[in-house]
Amino acid sequence: MNLTQIYENEQKSLNRFKLLPHSFKKIGFIGLILSTLAVLFFRFAMNDAAILLSVSAKLVLVFMLIISISKEKIEDEMISKLRIQSYSFAFVMGVIYALSMPVIDFLVDSAVEMQSSDYSEMSSGILLWFMLAIQIAFFHLLKSLQS
Repeated sequence: MNLTQIYENEQKSLNRFKLLPHSFKKIGFIGLILSTLAVLFFRFAMNDAAILLSVSAKLVLVFMLIISISKEKIEDEMISKLRIQSYSFAFVMGVIYALSMPVIDFLVDSAVEMQSSDYSEMSSGILLWFMLAIQIAFFHLLKSLQS
């Protein structure tokens, strides 16, 4: 198998991934608002709702993903390029965030408490939320700058 065939096979496998229809974007936004309100409610109004809080937080991620992978009304090559740029930017920012935040938290905790603080890793949910939020925001920013 030569390089051209390998490249063509990779292109075919990449083309199998299809975006959700545009109508899912509206579902994603409504679900995101409702699940965010549920997170706030379970966080501040109910003290013993850890499972419901966790489920609501996971739903926030699911609805953000739905928004992220839903088509635009007009899906052309420019939108595809902007989508790729926003995913790339979100990935790079996610790596920087994942590497820097534990160190920053450690330094701030040590400075505030004036004693040695424990180093802790961040949760994957926070990192996923950050990356999806950056991707959605950056995609819409790039899209608005193009028009």
